Amino acid sequence: IIKTMNKLEELRNNIDQVDQEIVRLLEKRMTIVQEISQEKQKQEITILDASREQAVLDLARKNTENPAYQETIINTYKDIMKNSRLYQKEKREK
Repeated sequence: IIKTMNKLEELRNNIDQVDQEIVRLLEKRMTIVQEISQEKQKQEITILDASREQAVLDLARKNTENPAYQETIINTYKDIMKNSRLYQKEKREK
C-alpha cells in the first residue's frame, strides 16, 4: 500500500507541475486576449469571431497526437474561448 501511495503521490506531483505550466500559459494567453479585445474595440469588431474560433479548434484537433484525448482537448478549448469571450465582454462593460 505504501508503494502504491508513493506512486500516486508522484503522479499527483507530476500533475501539479503540469498545472503550473498550464496556468502560466493561460495567463500569457489572457494577456494576448486583452490586447486582441482592445484592438477589436478600436476597430468596432464584435467579440465573437466564429471562423477564428473554428480555426483554433481545427488547429487543436490537428495538434492532438493521441486520438483518445481529442474530444476532451477540444472541449477544453471551447471552454477557454468561452471564458475569454466572457472576460472581453466584462472588460467592455466597465
